[in-house]
Amino acid sequence: MLGYRRANLDLANKFYSSPVKVEFLKVNEDRIGQLMHALKRLKYEVKIYYENDQLLLEETKAFIEVCSKIVSTLSNYSTYFRENNGLLVNYFTLIKKRIYADLFKKNVEPIIDLIKALRKQQNNAYIDTFVKVINEKQISSKNIYILTKKKFSDEYIEINDMKYKVMVDKEFEDLGVFTDVVIFLGTPNYFDRKFSTIFYGKQTIFLGYSCFENRLVKRKAFSDLINHRHLINTIYNDVTFDRGFLGLDFKETFSTGMEKKSEESLINQFKNLADIPLEEKLEVKLAIISHNNYIFLPIRQKVNVIDRDSLKIAQEEVKDLSVGDLLIFRDQNASSLVREEADKVMGIYAVEYRKNLEKWKKKLRFNVNRKGIEKVSRILTVRYGISVAKENNIKNWMSKHSIKPSCLEELLEAFKFDPHEKTKILNAADETRKAHISAGHHISRTLMKELDKNLENVIDEMGFYSFESKEFEGAFFNIEEIKKISNETYFIPENETLKIIKG
Repeated sequence: MLGYRRANLDLANKFYSSPVKVEFLKVNEDRIGQLMHALKRLKYEVKIYYENDQLLLEETKAFIEVCSKIVSTLSNYSTYFRENNGLLVNYFTLIKKRIYADLFKKNVEPIIDLIKALRKQQNNAYIDTFVKVINEKQISSKNIYILTKKKFSDEYIEINDMKYKVMVDKEFEDLGVFTDVVIFLGTPNYFDRKFSTIFYGKQTIFLGYSCFENRLVKRKAFSDLINHRHLINTIYNDVTFDRGFLGLDFKETFSTGMEKKSEESLINQFKNLADIPLEEKLEVKLAIISHNNYIFLPIRQKVNVIDRDSLKIAQEEVKDLSVGDLLIFRDQNASSLVREEADKVMGIYAVEYRKNLEKWKKKLRFNVNRKGIEKVSRILTVRYGISVAKENNIKNWMSKHSIKPSCLEELLEAFKFDPHEKTKILNAADETRKAHISAGHHISRTLMKELDKNLENVIDEMGFYSFESKEFEGAFFNIEEIKKISNETYFIPENETLKIIKG
């Protein structure tokens, strides 16, 4: 268990100091690659042109799910497709109806031809590649673990009269061992993200079909430090990586794409609330979290993120978040908690400071309501030389969460505040910002003390974690893992942010 591993200093030393080689090897089987691309095209075609045909959508989803799992089986291809023959035949019967004639001819017939060919193959390219690796690298059956995502039918793979241990990745993790060789039957993004940051063997090998991306790529959080095309580095000593290979992302292709339409409808549902004033909307990104639920993350606010290993909580910009990060937030709007704590820090001056901040926002809102945001943007940019006065920024500045834009002094000049008022507003902005930073740190430190020390295992099993805080008057907090996050930003009502929205 994770808690025990953390206490095992010898194991920790091996993780952090042993020389490790990480390799990425191709599993070559052309028909499997052709099948994966054909399934991707079928999925796209059905989603775009048959979006209202619920039966076809459901049957296609089930069909693609079965066919795509061929890349995770260790059975002969012939055996796998024979075992799933009933579902395949049902789908082909449905798709032969006249109304689907074009879809059948263009997208399904090529898949049928590929499956017919694979049904004749009494081999599995994973096993073939594994045998080749064992022979070429002269790997013994001692201190080697073969990891899969799905339970294998046997406890061992037998090659040249030698038995090699096979187990599910989670079973191996629970052993808490550092071994000589770990071979993953799959690519890094097919397995849990932890296996791309902690390496359990002196030699780690990812076997992946050549059609899939098989490499490790830096996290987005380092985008300001490392060029996007570079491979990741590691916090451990003596870890060296192969460059790996480009290709399809299995999860992106077969797990998340079907949700695109529901994402769009969700965004439109909140964007189209025309009666909500601009100043009550925030610029957000949309994240998919556990169980296909959603959450809107305000990009102008920092959010609390938990480090998986140390359980330290740090505040990060939403633009720096990436898939796999653990968010922690109150079940009500989390930003209101920061505001409440900041008011406590400011004490008797809180009301005065916030009142002074509202003075310039009130003038900005008045001008936007009177002239329109496009004209206000043009005036501030051209007449007053405030180059950052873009429409999106103006929307953010009007929000009650805006404290001190980088151009606040120039805005105060543009709105003709006298020197005395300018000084009061700038001082209020400085003090309020400092109070919010202090409040954020206080909340982070307090919540760290209340976290379950076995948190990562709980997240793995449940997909989320909730707890009641003793410090913050019994407030409940949620911990959720980011499964996907949008590149685009949207403006939605502030009271809809940082809340779990059921998928």
